[in-house]
Amino acid sequence: MVCYRLSLLCLLTAAMALGSSCTRQEQAMSVNQDRPGSLFLETGGEVMGTTWSAKVAGHYGDAASVVAGLGEAVHDVDARMSTYKEDSEISRFGRAPADTPFEVSADTLKVVADALRIAGITRGAFDPTIMPLVDLWGFGPAPTPAAAPNAEAIATALANCGYGKITMRSGGGRSVLQKSDAALRLDLSAIAKGHGVDALAAVLEEAGAAHFLVEIGGELRAKGVTNDGSPWMVGIEAPRFDQGPGRPLQAAVALQDLAIATSGDYRNYRVLDGKRYSHTLDPRTGYPVEHDLASVTILAPTCRQADAWATACMVLGAESALAVIEGQEDVECFLLVRTGEDYVGKRSSGFPELQYP
Repeated sequence: MVCYRLSLLCLLTAAMALGSSCTRQEQAMSVNQDRPGSLFLETGGEVMGTTWSAKVAGHYGDAASVVAGLGEAVHDVDARMSTYKEDSEISRFGRAPADTPFEVSADTLKVVADALRIAGITRGAFDPTIMPLVDLWGFGPAPTPAAAPNAEAIATALANCGYGKITMRSGGGRSVLQKSDAALRLDLSAIAKGHGVDALAAVLEEAGAAHFLVEIGGELRAKGVTNDGSPWMVGIEAPRFDQGPGRPLQAAVALQDLAIATSGDYRNYRVLDGKRYSHTLDPRTGYPVEHDLASVTILAPTCRQADAWATACMVLGAESALAVIEGQEDVECFLLVRTGEDYVGKRSSGFPELQYP
């Protein structure tokens, strides 16, 4: 029996071990049967500027219908929550006037609600209204600046952010967002991919699949076991700025009926005026984070939670991150903290034992 496992986890890279060379219009699918009653489905494609994939062990219904449903699910999330698509729901909300109800899908409202909940818990260390700052620093659709923004520009962008400026309501078949500042814009990049992973899982569960591993851009959710009965093994990448091909692993963890996401400072950054700036922006100050926390890996029941908490913890720093995660039910973290040229690992009390290469 063949054992199918993922050997790499990295949130910040588009080229994944599970990645496919498929285009958005085409999805690859392979179905293997190595013995009666033991099936394996593998499919994937491109979405959200990265790749997505699904591996299913055991029975899963009609393969063609499942593959079509998976592709539709991830592209629906992208169509609603992309900051790169001018006609996405959140892009249109960004252009909407202040104090005016703006109708969105129930899906988008659910993601915004989770984002605002975590924003409240972290007192703004996580903030889905950070888009003006993302554009200012060149980490979104806006062109990369030639130099770091000055304090005045940062203060102006900060004034147009603030998770407390959004209200929402639902009822009567309507889901509505409203903002008190016309310049406020949403950036759900730190939660939408995780939500997309959950959407993939929902399609497979609806089809009756009991054993699968799904991912988007390195954020994963697993259910059940591989088709030889062993857990899905996921590697945590060593957070090195200068690493070349091969992406060395720091550790690995068994993933079963959980989601996992990692955020770090070593893949997505800008060098401006000779200084390296992390893509992780602190919504409370307007500046990229500067501390010794190199990466955060989160385990949670949903990938939406894991995704958002990974970014929140990168903003908080190691000690504050550990403290806040210890107070969350069913959420655990593994932190890699830089100490010179090496790293020290720190785990929350419920994070499982790691395997080391």
